[in-house]
Amino acid sequence: MKKALIFLTILTVLILAAVGCNQQRGDVVYIERVIDGDTVETAAGDSIRLLGVDTPEIDWENNQSEFYAEEARKFTIENLTGENVILEFDQEKEDHYGRTLAYLIHDGENFNQKLLENGYASLMIVEPNDYYEAEFKQAVKKARASRLGIWSQVLELERDLPVISFQEAASFIGERVIVAGRIVNTAAADSINYLNFSDNYQDTLSLVIFNHNLNKFDYQPAEYILNKKIKVLGKIELYQGSPQIIVDDPHDILIID
Repeated sequence: MKKALIFLTILTVLILAAVGCNQQRGDVVYIERVIDGDTVETAAGDSIRLLGVDTPEIDWENNQSEFYAEEARKFTIENLTGENVILEFDQEKEDHYGRTLAYLIHDGENFNQKLLENGYASLMIVEPNDYYEAEFKQAVKKARASRLGIWSQVLELERDLPVISFQEAASFIGERVIVAGRIVNTAAADSINYLNFSDNYQDTLSLVIFNHNLNKFDYQPAEYILNKKIKVLGKIELYQGSPQIIVDDPHDILIID
């Protein structure tokens, strides 16, 4: 009995250690500069890439930044510039660019999650750094439902872009459009998810989502979007004689019902 208790105690300690190693608090650092919504620099000159989030890219050279990129950067500037934050690490502490990977704790709140909650960032879970995956997906779900920030993109851009039906897609090859319709057929292959507006998908428009982009979604597209009415933003391309739109980002899809 005594040996059994000792074994259970050791096992419990090992399990708790394994769980705890995912989340490690680091030093307090002073944020000197904001590069964009998800990248900041400390007073010591270290670059920090926020974990679990992806804000729209800023195009410094051509002044063609992605939708809501400037707003995301401004939000991070207003909240973090000149502030002390606590670094919280996951499994990996650096990326291949040498940047520190961290969650930023500011005023007792997870700032990464705050970006998601307010629609300034989309999800970006890169294994093995998934400690807050459940919380982050819930934050995205709420922002998406409220059409905050990046989730208002389709509604904003439909003022300037053609809004077409899937039957018209073949007439807009090479053009950036918004397609409205209901997804009636889906398929998930080894590396690709297909969302189709018609059962006759060989001859009509398909939406293509590659599996390497699924870490940006808070849902499984082939399951969740089936039978839903949507609007999707993208460039129509021709593949093996049929039109398609490759969807890289979940906020390119507006779920209507």
